[in-house]
Amino acid sequence: MNTNKKWNVLFIKDDKSMFDSDTKMFHALFNKVDKVLGRPGALKLFESNHYDIVISDISVKPEEVAFMKQLIDLKPEQTIFVLVAPKDSDKLYGIADLGIHAFELDPTQFDQALETIAEFNPYEEAH
Repeated sequence: MNTNKKWNVLFIKDDKSMFDSDTKMFHALFNKVDKVLGRPGALKLFESNHYDIVISDISVKPEEVAFMKQLIDLKPEQTIFVLVAPKDSDKLYGIADLGIHAFELDPTQFDQALETIAEFNPYEEAH
């Protein structure tokens, strides 16, 4: 756990997301947060910037899992967290195989999930 470092984060949101991308927790917990709507903008930011952590809501569209794989293929060492609503937990299958961290949560747990992600050190080797 690293509490002395604030990470640079890319948050990929969807217009139908249940998670509040305007929460003040982003700026309280992270150094820089780029929020982007949809895959085209996310890919452009992802390719042209360095992010310590990428967070994405994949509850809405099943093809988001394929997009996360595309990001891993572009930058294999990238740390990615995906957020999945309980009603969409079937989308969790296969995510762990890609080396992607996942949270199954409802919207009321979003800030708590961000706190947990902020404590994660993306540069520490898993033991």
